[in-house]
Amino acid sequence: MKILKKIGAVLINNLWLKILAVAIAFVVWMIAAQINNPVSTHTFSNVRVTLLGTDVLENEGKVYQILNSSDVVKVTVRAPESVISTITAADISAVADLSQITEDGTVPIVYTLDRAESITSDRNELQVLVEEKKTKYVNIYYEMVGSVGEGCVAGRVNLERNRIEVSGPKSAVDRVSYAQVTIDLDGAVKTISADMEVILYDADDHKIDSENIVKQTDYVTTTVTVLSTKTVPIYASVTGEPAAGYIYPDDIEVYPGIITIAGDTSVLNSISRIDITDPDDIGGKDGNVFASYDIEKYLPAGVSVEEQGFDGEVTVIAYIEKIGEKSINLSESRINLLNIPEGYTADIIEDGPIVVKLSGLSAELNAISSESLIGTAEITANNSENIYIDGEVLILAVKFNLSEHVNAEPVYIRVLLTADTGEDADTDGDT
Repeated sequence: MKILKKIGAVLINNLWLKILAVAIAFVVWMIAAQINNPVSTHTFSNVRVTLLGTDVLENEGKVYQILNSSDVVKVTVRAPESVISTITAADISAVADLSQITEDGTVPIVYTLDRAESITSDRNELQVLVEEKKTKYVNIYYEMVGSVGEGCVAGRVNLERNRIEVSGPKSAVDRVSYAQVTIDLDGAVKTISADMEVILYDADDHKIDSENIVKQTDYVTTTVTVLSTKTVPIYASVTGEPAAGYIYPDDIEVYPGIITIAGDTSVLNSISRIDITDPDDIGGKDGNVFASYDIEKYLPAGVSVEEQGFDGEVTVIAYIEKIGEKSINLSESRINLLNIPEGYTADIIEDGPIVVKLSGLSAELNAISSESLIGTAEITANNSENIYIDGEVLILAVKFNLSEHVNAEPVYIRVLLTADTGEDADTDGDT
């Protein structure tokens, strides 16, 4: 018992010395720990803030917009080096609950990292703009840039859809005027089909880059038909006969007379001309006849007109002229006698000049004179045995070298056939 009391007295009398010894040992341990595993700091940039409570806003028909990129923060962590070396940005929890948004549009950001002695950030609040959610449809247009290959033309453009739904904050959606895809032709010689990016534009044709606007789709399948081209003439025709005393001299004008068409190469190869199959009716007309036609009606399927500034209307003019008349006195020397039988002499026996009455186009009549007109009369046998009688007078029809649009009234001449006596031959022999 005495021994225990003695030991207790020793412990009590040296307590402060023992406490001091423990404290010194702790300090020494801390110094040793700091030397072997010192505390340091490390800064992590681009730490993304996790948002909570977004469903609350959605249920209220509202959307939010993070302002000033305040959902990306820079965080500094203080911890022993052995811990710092194992920490990544993904280990840092930065959370903002949108249900706690204040009237001035701020939301506190809460940072946690269990292994850190402390954690600080360059931003403690999230800046949020909350707006009414709006959805609307806008039209999708297309723009073509570049040129197709030589001898080709861009044909029909087909978009998978021509409208797109956009939604987001009302202020942002209200700016959207239309959507557009850009098609790069880039020397194409065959049909183009690809998914084209849909870009939003405002009313001033400025591109809208807003992450807060959600598009129904980011791409639209777009097809551009690339066609070959060919230049071909247009032909027209007439039906009927003009009024009495008038003539249609096969003079028809088509304007434009030549057009460029576009279509698949295999189809164009079979086309050399375009015929207007509805003839221009000149029946009973005494003047030029005008008619208009839509040339598209006469093009084969899959072929279209490719002519700048041409609306497809073709004008056809059929020219009608009044028949002119003219009389020419023709000498016997201007008529050639054909098929004079052997042993006979043929002579034209007329009391005066041979009168030829002509009718037809005035321009062509004016070009005919007694010096240019030539007639021919053909002698034919008066029976099947080709027997001719000396002193016989033949009545022969005269034909003239006239153009298609000039006619002559029938002209007949009398021709005297005289048998050769042979006296000239005997005389020549005596000589």
